[in-house]
Amino acid sequence: GSLLGSRLLRARSAARAARRLAQSVRVHEAHPAGLSALLADLFPWQEDAGAVLDMFVGLTVHQKLEGLCSLVRCLGYESLAVFVDAVDEVPLLDPTRFPGALKAFAQAACRNDLLSSGARMHLFFPDSRVALDLSTDKVFRQARFDRHFVRDLEWSRHQLSSLAERRFLAAKGAGPGRSASWGELFERVRPEDFSGALGKIETPRELMIMLTEVLQRLEASEDEGAPLAAQDLEFAVQKARDQSI
Repeated sequence: GSLLGSRLLRARSAARAARRLAQSVRVHEAHPAGLSALLADLFPWQEDAGAVLDMFVGLTVHQKLEGLCSLVRCLGYESLAVFVDAVDEVPLLDPTRFPGALKAFAQAACRNDLLSSGARMHLFFPDSRVALDLSTDKVFRQARFDRHFVRDLEWSRHQLSSLAERRFLAAKGAGPGRSASWGELFERVRPEDFSGALGKIETPRELMIMLTEVLQRLEASEDEGAPLAAQDLEFAVQKARDQSI
């Protein structure tokens, strides 16, 4: 009885708190006439929305970043930071199709004046600064590494395995019917061989290429119960290294 009474009191208290919160929320109907009158005092009627947007938001990325920096400072923040990831997933920067494009992009990004407004950029590449030729004397003279931070990410085989499993679960979602679990996908791969292969992989890109090749070889195998040969894993690792450059 006392437990039930305690739960009832907590439920009533939560309901009162919810009502107080709901009372402070106001949903107003749109009044286009009032907004139109306000804008009419600010801009001539001949001005279109595109011109007003260009005037206040800016034409160039540099102008837009300056406006964004001013906005975040008005909100109480000290400065703006830009994070750039998955650049190798852009079709024109695909290392397998255009081997030199990623290096050219990285070097150009690190020496431009895009961030002279005070922002900082953190660039996450699939390769290291050395592999991207960012450690040469010429690049060091031109690059703005005080504003552009190129991160060298080091992955252990445990981190790569965890990353692959989380990506698999996210892509799998909650679809209808039962699908294979992460462990079932690779149950025909010996644990010691799989661990050894992951130990030779260094980046998430290499990981995805290797796992794709392993799954294709498992599907193409005529003997569905036979474990995957160690040389098949070696081939998958080598393919991942070749295609990630």
